[in-house]
Amino acid sequence: MTKNICNLRLREYLPFSFMLAVNLGFLALAFILDRPGVVFSGFLRIIQSRSTLVTDYIALGGTGATFLNVSIVGISTVLMMIRLGVKPNGANIMALWMSIGFAFFGKNVFNMVPLTCGVWLFAKYSKGTFSQYYLSALLVATLSPTISELAFLGMFSRPVEITAGVLLGFAVGFVFPTISADSVKVHSAFNLYNMGFAGGLVATMLATLFKSIGIDIVPVEYWSRGNNVFFAGLLYSLSVILFATGLLSGIAKEGTKENIKKTLRGFRKIHVHPGRLPTDLYRMFGNSIFINMAVLCSFATTVVLVLGAELNGPAVAGILTMTGFGSFGKHLKNVAPVVIGAVVSAFVNKWNPAAPINIVAILFSSGLAPVAGMFGPIWGVVAGFLHVNIAVYIGDLNGGLNLYNNGFAGAFVVMFLLPIITILKRDNYFKKDKYL
Repeated sequence: MTKNICNLRLREYLPFSFMLAVNLGFLALAFILDRPGVVFSGFLRIIQSRSTLVTDYIALGGTGATFLNVSIVGISTVLMMIRLGVKPNGANIMALWMSIGFAFFGKNVFNMVPLTCGVWLFAKYSKGTFSQYYLSALLVATLSPTISELAFLGMFSRPVEITAGVLLGFAVGFVFPTISADSVKVHSAFNLYNMGFAGGLVATMLATLFKSIGIDIVPVEYWSRGNNVFFAGLLYSLSVILFATGLLSGIAKEGTKENIKKTLRGFRKIHVHPGRLPTDLYRMFGNSIFINMAVLCSFATTVVLVLGAELNGPAVAGILTMTGFGSFGKHLKNVAPVVIGAVVSAFVNKWNPAAPINIVAILFSSGLAPVAGMFGPIWGVVAGFLHVNIAVYIGDLNGGLNLYNNGFAGAFVVMFLLPIITILKRDNYFKKDKYL
């Protein structure tokens, strides 16, 4: 009886268990790659950095230190969700993968805590529970650099700056749930990175305020190089493990190989959904999402390698983000057209197609997957093409304070395209999405 209950709980919380195992593996990897002294000194550099775009923690602190940061962020996030009694769904699975992805650049164990506390304060103020706002508490990390920017400004004494940074984090976290809840209306739920759009609005307000009072936000360009063999091996191995988890969890559930066919059928059915917010693929197809995530992880990794680009911190973050959204709206059918359009854009703009600025925009362009899913691949290609052109410049508005900058860019693409699509299609396609 007890064994059956344990097995049931394990299956119910498999996405969380999987993420916990991945992050424990990353923790071990941190000390396999580097000596403890090197890891901890690099970790200290990471948490004391201003972390504005683009601060690749691999270049700044080293690979071992980065994996230490990633593992602490990931483990603490999973444990928080378990402590809150939250059950897995597509949104929180996605948020977990985004959390560890952005811990490779911009998000660390120092600058995420004040923001989370700010959301907690909002929950208390609104007489709600923190479990109602946990998703905002995870994704408000898009604004993590705002805390580090003040805390390590270098203009005043360190205690004063850290105090100012922490208080700013409380304030930003407090207002973020309300702003992010309303911002989805602007892009009609076609931008999967809605929190990035909300973060872009807040970051732009803060950046202009900083500049007005004489605080200069200095752009940085930390990009790591030479890690393709290691990260390609890691990411392809992760894809294999995800795929195997999807299949084997089916066998464990039914005790028969027949359930493998059921899991694969679920994976195929995922591709009929346009992906418009909110499309909870985990709720609809269960562990079939592991196979979808595996396909997206290997696809994104292959795109980077085929273009001859570097698997640096931001690129890995883009790949893990695409993987996570395999539980919440993305699949190869709606992602591929957008990525193709983004790649075409990279070949015609002034940068090398394999330049980091292009690669990051290409990977994160998949936030516009619902455009392809709803209106067809041609419009997906157009959306991806436009996205890269906007994403490489729009960060100037907020000085690199918004980590999910591509979500900010994606909203502008949608706002531009939707009226055009509606006119040319001569139809109200918004009423046809029966999955909303």
